[in-house]
Amino acid sequence: MRKFFILILILNFYSPYFSQNPVTWKTEYDKEENKIIFDAIIDKGWHLYAVNVPVPNEGPLPTIFEFYTNNSYSIIGEVQQEKPIIKYDKEFRVKIAYYENKTRFTQQIITNLDSSDVSGKIEFMTCNDEKCLLFNHKFLVKINHLN
Repeated sequence: MRKFFILILILNFYSPYFSQNPVTWKTEYDKEENKIIFDAIIDKGWHLYAVNVPVPNEGPLPTIFEFYTNNSYSIIGEVQQEKPIIKYDKEFRVKIAYYENKTRFTQQIITNLDSSDVSGKIEFMTCNDEKCLLFNHKFLVKINHLN
């Protein structure tokens, strides 16, 4: 366990130097359902880990969505995720929950104004058979109910 956290610290320090980001994010607002949609496209051979993982304090780090405080909207409930692949991983020695190829996360919101910005960041870990990388992805979604 201690080796894992040392590995994470090293990866976190050096991850800005990696030009490779195997996950591409697309973020949009669904006006009909009042929710933010986060689509993740995952490069072949890579895994993106779920928000809700079987063993949160061990194994790979879960995907974390952070919304910056803003009086123009309110977050309702928690980020919803599609059903992940769940299996025992011999490297991490725990059950893991992950996605391959693509997935979608959603967050229900209530807007308090006709237009607002929803911003924040996604912290995520992605691994292939050789390495794991940590990333932060900042997002901004503009909402306009007048159009």
